[in-house]
Amino acid sequence: MSIKANDVKYYKKKGYLIKNNLIPIKEINKINKLIYKIVTVEKSKKIKINDQGGAQTFNNFHFVYNNNSSKNKEILRLNNPQNNHKLFFNLSRNKKIISIVKKLIGGSVRFHLGKLNFKLPNKKKGSEIEWHQDWAFYPHTNDDLVTVGIYLEDCGEKIGPLKVISGSHKLSVLSHHGKDHYFNGKINTRKNKININKSVTLTGSAGTVVFFHCRTIHSSGLNHMNSSRPLILFGYRACDAWPIIDDGNPHHDTNFDNYEKNIIIGKKSLVPRCKNIPIIIPLPKKKNFVSIYQLQKNK
Repeated sequence: MSIKANDVKYYKKKGYLIKNNLIPIKEINKINKLIYKIVTVEKSKKIKINDQGGAQTFNNFHFVYNNNSSKNKEILRLNNPQNNHKLFFNLSRNKKIISIVKKLIGGSVRFHLGKLNFKLPNKKKGSEIEWHQDWAFYPHTNDDLVTVGIYLEDCGEKIGPLKVISGSHKLSVLSHHGKDHYFNGKINTRKNKININKSVTLTGSAGTVVFFHCRTIHSSGLNHMNSSRPLILFGYRACDAWPIIDDGNPHHDTNFDNYEKNIIIGKKSLVPRCKNIPIIIPLPKKKNFVSIYQLQKNK
């Protein structure tokens, strides 16, 4: 499945695109079975958790938790699921997804990152994500980067779906720093006069895939249901979009061989394409936080 010129035009104008039922439910069911197995095994371990999961490396298979309890583990995220399981890897290279990404970011595609997020169930206030732009976390020489969200369950209003500010990718890059001038990974929407009441909620059934620009302002609220809501997020970028800073956190960009292996469509090149795009460096940081969940709690 490819996309039409109108889809690309819509994405360029709005900063996001929704493709309903892009992934067959049979494939979604296989992935959910694997996730259940992974989570069950992890929760059965009695290993003490430090710092909500501890330090991560650029290529590891890494859990992030809502607390440090080894008895009642509340898993928020699994980083790099594609590194340990073929089903996730194959999904990250899914031909339907890649064909769309190729059209949206200009013809070449390099895999950027993978995350399996869990929106904790009702009353577990830990997995709400405040308004932010992905671009603030990893500025590049150009902004041909896209985030892809794959719905593994039906995602309605009550389950804490993704929300975006339509057209916000055309705005300037907003500050993600707190009053203390440390990077905290969130936008002060009142100060920046962002009308969140006009946000668009990206609901959809299992198998739906959403695409949004790296500069699109987005968030996700609380899950008011009684079960964790899983969501796979994959990031992609043009092959000539190069990161411009090492912010102190581990990135696969620092391993050149790995960086080259992540080219899906396109040729190797050491010549970055530079665009006149506004950038704010995501420094300083009080510490190298394990996740955005910790970072946004930093006032």
